[in-house]
Amino acid sequence: MTENWRDRGEAKRLSILKTIPEKWRIVDPIPPATELRDVTGSYIQQFLTSREIEITETDAVDITAHTSTGSWSAVEVTEAFCHRAALAHQLVSCLHETFFDAAIEDAKAQDAYFAEHKAPIGPLHGLPVSLKDQFHIKGIETTMGYVGWINTFQGLQNDPRYKTEESELVRELRALGAILYCKTSVPSTLMTGETVNNIIGYTWNPKNRHLSSGGSSGGEGALIALRGSPAGFGTDIGGSVRIPASFNGLYGLRPSAGRIPYERAANSLDGQNTILSAIGPIAPTVRSLKLLFQAVLTQEPWLHDPLAFELPWRDEIVESTKALIEGPNNGGSRLAFGLMKYDGTSLIHPPIARGLKIVE
Repeated sequence: MTENWRDRGEAKRLSILKTIPEKWRIVDPIPPATELRDVTGSYIQQFLTSREIEITETDAVDITAHTSTGSWSAVEVTEAFCHRAALAHQLVSCLHETFFDAAIEDAKAQDAYFAEHKAPIGPLHGLPVSLKDQFHIKGIETTMGYVGWINTFQGLQNDPRYKTEESELVRELRALGAILYCKTSVPSTLMTGETVNNIIGYTWNPKNRHLSSGGSSGGEGALIALRGSPAGFGTDIGGSVRIPASFNGLYGLRPSAGRIPYERAANSLDGQNTILSAIGPIAPTVRSLKLLFQAVLTQEPWLHDPLAFELPWRDEIVESTKALIEGPNNGGSRLAFGLMKYDGTSLIHPPIARGLKIVE
């Protein structure tokens, strides 16, 4: 009998849960959202040790300050975030792939490197980084929420790139010392502001499980809001980083297209070059965004992705922008923002109009 799409999706969903070590599984029933809306903070903390809480509630900048000096081991940090990510998935269904064992082995190798050389591998040494399920990682499947992509390379049967392809951003993150350990949920087609698909179902907002975590990088938003990741990368064409960041109380950056390499990443509309998607970081702090963005640019991605712009990090631009934020100097320029309240066709909803008025 031919397996139908529901069975394939359910089998994949269960296989994700089975990758969670038994010691990290939540045994007691999780209260429904009607009884407990918010599963961040003290609720998820009850399953963690005090040391795991300390590590996972430290931002990326301070984590790398510890790991790059040897005061925290990469293994200890990686295990803490793997544990918290496993809990997060059980609470709000935010992961497509987990590879915790491989991540811990990578962390062991980094600790061995530090012990030998007394120096970090790179600026992201020992930092766990989560990725939206558009990025190919060797040995790991990419479904992007499509049942039809299960056990295939982007829907292609028997393609030699299946579980052998690796996205350029993944290569660069490894070179920088990042530890990759999970891939996060997306909506089918990536083209909605909420995250739901026929594999893992709906990804809920951990602050209020009656609500959406946003999309299309909704798994990143939910995972980072639960501190199952200190920082991660999503993609954005019309708000897919910004919406989850907003919905989950985080910071997100949607840079210009071509700033972070898209080479060998999956997408839903290959060949659509009219409006390009951009890769951007999501994190609980602004300085974490800067850390990741600046680190990636040190790898000179334009040498490896023909669509990446040859544009390094420029401190002078940062400083000049800060000066504009602080106010005009001697009658000089100041930051200006445009608000479009009506495009001549579609009216915005009253709550959004109210929000724009408050901002204005």
